[in-house]
Amino acid sequence: MKQYPWEYHPDLTARRLIDIAILLRHGRHDAVERHDEEIGDDNWTLGVRAYNCGRFRITEAHASDRFPWLTIINPTLQFIFGIGLVPVRFYRGDADEPSDKTCRVAYPELNQLAIAFPEEEGDDMVFRFAVETDWDGSVIAIKFVGLRHKQTVFCWEVPLPTADIVRFTPIEIADDGVILPAPQVGLPGDEEEVAKDTG
Repeated sequence: MKQYPWEYHPDLTARRLIDIAILLRHGRHDAVERHDEEIGDDNWTLGVRAYNCGRFRITEAHASDRFPWLTIINPTLQFIFGIGLVPVRFYRGDADEPSDKTCRVAYPELNQLAIAFPEEEGDDMVFRFAVETDWDGSVIAIKFVGLRHKQTVFCWEVPLPTADIVRFTPIEIADDGVILPAPQVGLPGDEEEVAKDTG
């Protein structure tokens, strides 16, 4: 049984999947860094911003010609991009429990799948990046999954480099220090002896 993406299609190389996963991680961290509950941001706004930032990162990489194998199939909110001939989408959530929305196939994607898999196994599969997140919205893992009839056929955790991970933790810096009186040093009960002597 096939276990790896490149066994389904040669365009789905490990290097390409890592490159896209890095873009998605940077996009999500851009959103996490700008998240501000004090102005009304909540999980919904974080999710929308993270999706758009991921879309933006992939679109910019395509425009820069950095990855000649990367294409944009549908630039709208129903964003679909191509890794070589294979149409791909991404979502935030558990790789093992895709939602109905995650499994939904748009017409441009269906059309591209027929080109990528003219007579091979895989034409009835959809390919997704599942971005799994921590409580604060930052990326824990990114997995590349193949789904068939709402079932996970394969799930490959993308090995992300740790060198470019940035955790955005707010740090409060104190304005000025506070001057404290010198501490009184002694053994327990010394205060009573001092009080008797001065009393």
